[in-house]
Amino acid sequence: MDSLHRDTRVPIPAPPYKTDSLGNRLELDTIESQRRWKEFDRLKLEYSQDSVKLVTAISDSTFLLDGGEKSQLLKFYNLNNSDIDTINNNEKYKIDLDKLNADNKIRFIYRSDLPEGREIWRTDYKFYLNSVVSISRIQFDINKKFGVMSIGYSMGILNGIGFRVFIRENDEGDWVIDRIQTTSIS
Repeated sequence: MDSLHRDTRVPIPAPPYKTDSLGNRLELDTIESQRRWKEFDRLKLEYSQDSVKLVTAISDSTFLLDGGEKSQLLKFYNLNNSDIDTINNNEKYKIDLDKLNADNKIRFIYRSDLPEGREIWRTDYKFYLNSVVSISRIQFDINKKFGVMSIGYSMGILNGIGFRVFIRENDEGDWVIDRIQTTSIS
């Protein structure tokens, strides 16, 4: 979660452009851009030190992958079709929130504890709803040394991003992230 998470109370600054009298973009205003990024860094530091817990709602169970993830796993790790694990690919798994590790500012709850659809973002809570995350099951190779998964990260209505995460087991037996690819943005 730490690799994907950000505090949504601090908006990423939009690039400022100088415009002509008709409002047409001419060029990036680099001085204003530097000022905005400095303010972004200041707010990020300030908010990281406050006591607010950032609540992330996690889908109760994994979702299933489509065939595209299998082909991406083969391509990324240079594997053959026969190297794909095909056992139990149609099973979803309950996500255990107690097993999720993240920064101490993040608190996890189940998505099912919140309103359906867009109402999730229109409801007032006694906490700060920072994001909603859905996680796929992992597509492994047959030796379970390599894997790929998909993650959806939503920060509001029409405000989200999709990721493909490539993982591998290192020599010490720990799972490490090799690459996080952006697959969609809204």
